[in-house]
Amino acid sequence: MKPNYSILVSSTDSYSDCWGPFFTLFKKYWPSFKGRIFLSTETKDFSFPGLNITCTRVARFTGRPDTPHGLRLLEAFKQIDTDIVVYLHEDMFLDRLVPEEKVQQMVDTMLEHEITYIGLVESGNQGPFHPSQFPDLWEVDHADDYLFSAMASMWNIRRIGRYFRPHENPWQTEYYVNRRVRRTSERFYTINRDLYSYPTHAVIPFAPITGIYRGKWHREAVVDLFAAEGIEIEYAERGFYTPSTDDDAPPPKEFSFKKFVSVIKSRI
Repeated sequence: MKPNYSILVSSTDSYSDCWGPFFTLFKKYWPSFKGRIFLSTETKDFSFPGLNITCTRVARFTGRPDTPHGLRLLEAFKQIDTDIVVYLHEDMFLDRLVPEEKVQQMVDTMLEHEITYIGLVESGNQGPFHPSQFPDLWEVDHADDYLFSAMASMWNIRRIGRYFRPHENPWQTEYYVNRRVRRTSERFYTINRDLYSYPTHAVIPFAPITGIYRGKWHREAVVDLFAAEGIEIEYAERGFYTPSTDDDAPPPKEFSFKKFVSVIKSRI
C-alpha cells in the first residue's frame, strides 16, 4: 500500500555531491520506505536504484536557476501529493535503522489531530517543553526561539505553507517562520526526549551534527561513516570545516538594497 506521507529532501544543485552518499545510506537504513521521495533542486535531475525519487527542478516553473530557498520549497509543495512530509536535508546522513512503525504512527497522529509540525530530533527545538496528550510528543513552548526548527521534522505542508515566503533564504525562513508562528495559537510538537534519543532510540538517526557546515565537510560526521559504508567521495573539492580557523572568520555580512528589501518583505 502506498504510504500516506512522502519524504522531502531539501537541497540545491550546488550540493549534488551529497546526493549519492545520502541516498546510499537512506536505502540501507530506511529499507521499508516504499513511498515517493522529493528532492528539491533547481535544474538537476537524479535517480538511485530502488528509490522513487522525483527531482522538483523548480527552475522550470520559476525561470530562475538561482530560485530562493523559500520559493523552492513552495514550488516543491505543489508537486507533492501527500499532506505530510518527513523533511530532511541532503547532509543528514542516516547511520542506523529508522523505526518505520513509529514514523507511521506519528504521521497518523498528525492527520487525525490536524497537527502542523513535529520536530523529530533532539538537535531541533530547544524548549521549554510541556507534556501533551500524545505520550510520544512534547508541546513546544511559544517562548522557544526554535518553535519551528528546520532540522529533521514532520510537516503538514498544506498548513505550514502559510508561514513561508518565496523570497527568503534558509536562515530567513527559519527565523521568520518562528516569528510568524509565535503570533498565533498554533501548537507545535517535538519528540519526547525521555523516549527518543540518539543513537539507540532516535526516530531519524543521524549524527547530531550535519555532514556539511559553512559549505565544508564536517569531518566528525562523515569520514568514519563513509569509510565504514564503502562510500567514496572527493573531500578536497569542498575541504573540511576547521573550528579553530573557520569559526574565527564568520561569513561576511552582506549589506545591499536587495537584502534590505528582503528583510522588509519578511517583516510585513
